[in-house]
Amino acid sequence: MDQLIDLLLPFHYEFFVRGVIVSVLLGGICGLAGVYIILRGLSYVGHGLSHAAFGGAIVGSIAGLNYYVGAIVWSYLASFVIYEISKRNKIKPDAAIGLVTTAIFAFGVLLVSITNRYTRNFESLLFGNILAITEQDLYIIVSVTILSGAFFFFLHKRLVFPFLITKVLK
Repeated sequence: MDQLIDLLLPFHYEFFVRGVIVSVLLGGICGLAGVYIILRGLSYVGHGLSHAAFGGAIVGSIAGLNYYVGAIVWSYLASFVIYEISKRNKIKPDAAIGLVTTAIFAFGVLLVSITNRYTRNFESLLFGNILAITEQDLYIIVSVTILSGAFFFFLHKRLVFPFLITKVLK
């Protein structure tokens, strides 16, 4: 019985509870999104856009904006540039992802190294700390999880159907 109490002891801390909630929410929604990403053959996109989000978070921080705003704007910008490069130059999407997101990541690292105003720990931004989730972070993650879940629920057939047709016809 004492071992069970010792096992549940971390749940008395609010930061631990928030970390568990966020890990369950993100694990679920990322697993769900992963199905559609694999169906489209864009398995490298998650890794690549995380690099773009890092560069955007640095730019947003230096510009005095919220990390999330910078990361979202730069991720959308990177997605658009990747699409345009792969469409116009007939380069495969995975090569375009590697090219664009590595450049944005390098730009973020360059800004960290040349900017004296940037005082935050760059490694904590890069790797994160699940136990440092704030109330604001939790609200944003819950909102994004609900919106993403609704998106996949209502658009499931539109997301899957074109791939089923192409797989059957091949």
